[in-house]
Amino acid sequence: MEDRFFSLNEVVAYLKIPKSTIYKLSQKGKIPSVKIGKQLRFRKSSIDAWLTDKETGNRIIPISASEAKQVLVIDDDPLVLRSVTKFLKSQGYGVEIAKNAEEAIEKAGQWSFDLVITDIRMPGLNGIETIKEIRKINTEHNRKPVPEIIITGYMDPAAEKEAQDLGVSDYLYKPFVISEFIKTVQEKLDSEVNQH
Repeated sequence: MEDRFFSLNEVVAYLKIPKSTIYKLSQKGKIPSVKIGKQLRFRKSSIDAWLTDKETGNRIIPISASEAKQVLVIDDDPLVLRSVTKFLKSQGYGVEIAKNAEEAIEKAGQWSFDLVITDIRMPGLNGIETIKEIRKINTEHNRKPVPEIIITGYMDPAAEKEAQDLGVSDYLYKPFVISEFIKTVQEKLDSEVNQH
């Protein structure tokens, strides 16, 4: 079967990892790339070789800590998911999105994240319950605790107290100021780095 070339966007779709991560892997020579015109191209055989290298059973091993920090964003509002993803990617973070708790829990079972950002009010499990489930999964996988940020469009003193009781101190109200949101994310990820 002939070896074909993939564009960067095709590699993103194929591997389901952020463009910034693929670019870094290419710069480090982990996934060899060639420039055709001004565009980077990747051989399918090189991508498959890297995948085979990374796989243990069917699970892809999380990319090393030197790569972009990975953030899981959970919200049932597509507009919020889109804008938060855009802000985070502009800061160089890798982003995985989930439209509900079930999707988030499934992704947390497959990959490890450096930060979890969740809405409170969602169909099914709410944000607090979702955080509890993700914490359970991280404990089962012997992963380090992951910082969390709650975002919400509603004043809900009971939910805020429940979040504080859970040890989640960052509670941002939508619509938030972008600079404040990014600052909170950076502080969470920096404090997580300094603890280890």
